[in-house]
Amino acid sequence: MSLDVSWVLSPLLALPGVTRGVVLSRDGLILGGSSDVSTETGERAAAMTSSVLAAARALCDGLSDGSEDEVVDIVISAGSGYYYVAPAGDRAAIVVAATGAVNIGSLAYEVQLQVQKLIKALDEASAARVPRT
Repeated sequence: MSLDVSWVLSPLLALPGVTRGVVLSRDGLILGGSSDVSTETGERAAAMTSSVLAAARALCDGLSDGSEDEVVDIVISAGSGYYYVAPAGDRAAIVVAATGAVNIGSLAYEVQLQVQKLIKALDEASAARVPRT
């Protein structure tokens, strides 16, 4: 049984300019998506976002002179607006698409709030699966 965490996107989708979103596992599997994201689109976005995050981590590792440097977020500016990617710990990430009218500062703040909720939900789900002896 897979965990659907689409609920973390609801506050983000309520922001003016945010059009859709996907929650993914670190290995690129879809954990949830906005209602207008088809399974195929969500899976493709999850796989690509996972690759983008891996590349960003490698870039930070390569340019940080050996110091621990964590990727907090990635903002991609495109002709149609923005794609905002935020890792949620070491197990998941959130990616949202927004028009150019979005307040990117508000989006960044709200995404980080949802990241913390997602981390907590994944921790609780993981703890519930561990058999007690």
